[in-house]
Amino acid sequence: MKNILLSSAAIALLAGAASAEVTWSGDAEIGYNDDYHDGTYYDVGLTIGMSQELNNGWTVSGSLDVDLTNGVDITDLDESSAYGQGVVETSDWVLTLSNDMFTLSFGDVDTAYASFSGVSDLYDNDLFAPNDEAADYGDSSAGVLVSAEYGQFEAAVSFVVEDDGEGEDATDGLGAVDTADGDLDNAQVYLGADFGMMTAGVFYDDALGGDDDASLTALTLGGSFGGADITFSVANVDDGTDDETGYGIEVSYPVGPVTLGAYYGSYDAGGDDDMYGVSVDYADGPITVAAYYEEVFGEEEYGIEGIYDFGMGLVVTAGYVDGDDIDDDDFAGYVVAEYDLGGGASFLASYVDYTSYTGAATDDMDTVGGGYELFAGATMALSFEF
Repeated sequence: MKNILLSSAAIALLAGAASAEVTWSGDAEIGYNDDYHDGTYYDVGLTIGMSQELNNGWTVSGSLDVDLTNGVDITDLDESSAYGQGVVETSDWVLTLSNDMFTLSFGDVDTAYASFSGVSDLYDNDLFAPNDEAADYGDSSAGVLVSAEYGQFEAAVSFVVEDDGEGEDATDGLGAVDTADGDLDNAQVYLGADFGMMTAGVFYDDALGGDDDASLTALTLGGSFGGADITFSVANVDDGTDDETGYGIEVSYPVGPVTLGAYYGSYDAGGDDDMYGVSVDYADGPITVAAYYEEVFGEEEYGIEGIYDFGMGLVVTAGYVDGDDIDDDDFAGYVVAEYDLGGGASFLASYVDYTSYTGAATDDMDTVGGGYELFAGATMALSFEF
């Protein structure tokens, strides 16, 4: 009888597991780089996804990325790294409970700011710099995001699970360790509406950039008028000492294959209270060209890029970026050739002439169009998706 009961319990458990969905996907890259990696490198990733339907229209799902790299120590580029089994790390873990209207996510999640559309990505990021992922807040690695959609309305509220090192002492078997206190901090709130010809959004951050003494309140209104897309914004920043208000406008206008863009923002910051930018984008057949110029708080940046699609899977990209900001003065010329091998496989060859204020190499040289994150120097790489 005992064996029958155990067998019945096992069957019930297996039946429950069978109704769940578990997916596996992965990617791999092996290549050679003569600057950042100073030799051969590899990177293998595995993504595990899980999903289970619950009662009353609810679904619980989870995902986790497992990454294997050869562990190059870039603090000393002249030192060879041991390959062996490499370095295994996990990232991007998220647990989600959702239905047709509400979503509750915990883990490495976006904050509410990721749902907010301001005047311009350049304008928003340089002027206000709200954090858009829980992992952006210092050593914190987890966040809570609640979002909802109803008709033309949407909302999002997020918190960061703060690890300030002030939790109670615990033991891990080897000695006392300090645990996280688990408090929810860095609240962000977003409310948005889409009325067809008009959109509106309100955003609030009670710890701007992770600073508990600074808060941000912003409002945007956007719409299409005479073929042009126009967005207005007003934002107030209170850092506990000063209370400043900024205004902005962004315009985008298509003319045949060309799209013209411009933005302007005003904000009192150290005497440099103007920021503006212009852009031109051209796309026609196999040719794409993009160029921009901006000045933010007296610091200039410009870039230009051309892309040509030769067909049969071969695309060549070339560009140049020159930028000043508070931390560095860098520029880079780059050229990329990528060939699609089919089945999720591709071959990439690139060269980046990168110079920074510190003279350090980089592994995330962003191209003007945002299509690549490149290594400094010459790179040849094979990539696969599974």
